[in-house]
Amino acid sequence: MRVLGRALAGFVLGALVALGIAVGLTYVMPVSQAEGAYAMSVAFFWMPAGAVLGAILGAISAKRGA
Repeated sequence: MRVLGRALAGFVLGALVALGIAVGLTYVMPVSQAEGAYAMSVAFFWMPAGAVLGAILGAISAKRGA
């Protein structure tokens, strides 16, 4: 149960971290926002990728007992 809980927490936190980085990136670098392409890439690629990575890291940390 601990592994599932940590994986779920990592899933949510990974998506939020990816969103935060994507929003912060627009303030640091000039990113083209033409026709919502950047927002779509964040919503449909970077957030799910961050969520999966966070879930994997959360499950690994639960397995190690950290």
